[in-house]
Amino acid sequence: MTATRGIGGVTRQLLWFETRRLLRHPLVWGATLLVLALQTYLSRGQQPHWGVDPVRATGMSTCLAAAVLVVASLAASRDRQHGMPESLAGLPGRAEHRTRAILLATPSVAGLAAAVAVFGYLGIRLLSGPGAGRFDLWEPLTAIAASAFAATLGVAVGRWSRWLIAGPMVVAVLGYLIFTNNQNGSAGWLLPVMQEYHPDWADRPSGVHLVYVLALAVLFGGIALLRPRVRLAPAVVAVAALGVAVPSGAIAAAEPPFVQRTAGAFTIDDVDPRVRDRYHGPDTHRCSERRGITYCAYPGYEPWIPLWEEAMRPAVDALPATLRTHLPRVKQTAWTWYTGEDSGNPPLRTPMTWGHPDQRTALATDLAHWATGLHDSVSALSKVSLDAECDVRGQARTLVALWVAGQVSPPEAPRRLKIDDRTELVYGARWGAAEVTYAELLLATPGVRERVHAHWDTLMKPTTTIVQALTLLGVDHGADAPMGATPCR
Repeated sequence: MTATRGIGGVTRQLLWFETRRLLRHPLVWGATLLVLALQTYLSRGQQPHWGVDPVRATGMSTCLAAAVLVVASLAASRDRQHGMPESLAGLPGRAEHRTRAILLATPSVAGLAAAVAVFGYLGIRLLSGPGAGRFDLWEPLTAIAASAFAATLGVAVGRWSRWLIAGPMVVAVLGYLIFTNNQNGSAGWLLPVMQEYHPDWADRPSGVHLVYVLALAVLFGGIALLRPRVRLAPAVVAVAALGVAVPSGAIAAAEPPFVQRTAGAFTIDDVDPRVRDRYHGPDTHRCSERRGITYCAYPGYEPWIPLWEEAMRPAVDALPATLRTHLPRVKQTAWTWYTGEDSGNPPLRTPMTWGHPDQRTALATDLAHWATGLHDSVSALSKVSLDAECDVRGQARTLVALWVAGQVSPPEAPRRLKIDDRTELVYGARWGAAEVTYAELLLATPGVRERVHAHWDTLMKPTTTIVQALTLLGVDHGADAPMGATPCR
């Protein structure tokens, strides 16, 4: 080997050797493909959200960073492995030259692998449907910086530790801390990855956190170069990196925690000031009318309006023409900060994410309950008691409501509907198996729509029973469907 001097005294041959070795390393690229495939699988069925997807991809990229840390630590500890000191003694360059080569090669390859994983995933999401939300470029760049940090940390561990198990042990400790990071509050920003985020939260301090992670990568690179002997240049680099890491980490960690909804009334004063104007200030929605229905979305979410229309259109078409002329508007809502401000004229609500089947079911069910008066009945009862429920079993309008919502999703017994990652919707009305069975029968019977429209006023009376409704609709019935013990009125 020709010992041609290169950058910073590192031989080009050593640098090229380490780079080629890492570029062909199965653990690095296996972890890259795992991150890409797993994150794509976990987001299946969901529309792209440019505020959430990069954060989740960065969190998943810690699997790649863990592989890089182990590989880098093993490479840096090569000098002390069995039989290696004698073998390496015959090669040009000392241990510090090999350390420099590894320090240049591992962050470069790690950053490339992270870029493939994260930007590859975002590219797949871009092709999977219309996206919404605000894209923060600092987030995917943090995934690249975190992999570079893992590489330099691995080199430092490999150079300073005598045990080969040290790298995996550091991975285990960091992995646990990152996995439980949502319990650390603002102090979680002192870790390289902060994966706790929801679509209706305020913007993250992602830019300053990226600076912090990059400073940590440089810091551990300098620490690695201080072995086997302390020299001025690496020490200055480490001190300078520490001087950047401390204030940037402090700024990121100073981010106030979000005020979470607690038991009892939630008013506008409880809304976090960082999001108050975004979700409660003037001009917070962009509204457009589509085929007689007004849809209102937050800025950046307008591409989802056609999806909302597509989801509820079958249920809308099942309503009589007189109802279709004054349908309630559809309004996007940040459920974390919802204060019930539209209780006087409630719209149909859509969440900050879209794609889960329960979200379509909830939108169609809300429309059906509005059209049949079940919403008003339950709302009147809730004014008496927030925990009150009433029984809609045996009522003809319950059957019609299940039939209307059944145009979008099959009728089913009451259950919790998943609205987003943290919110579940529970309807304050109860119905049973008989109502579901007869609703399925109506959906399978030709010509029911015209008969429902013709007898709509009678069917909407709370006193009209399901047996009477089936007789009006010309549908045979078997088992009785009795009224509930505490019927909604």
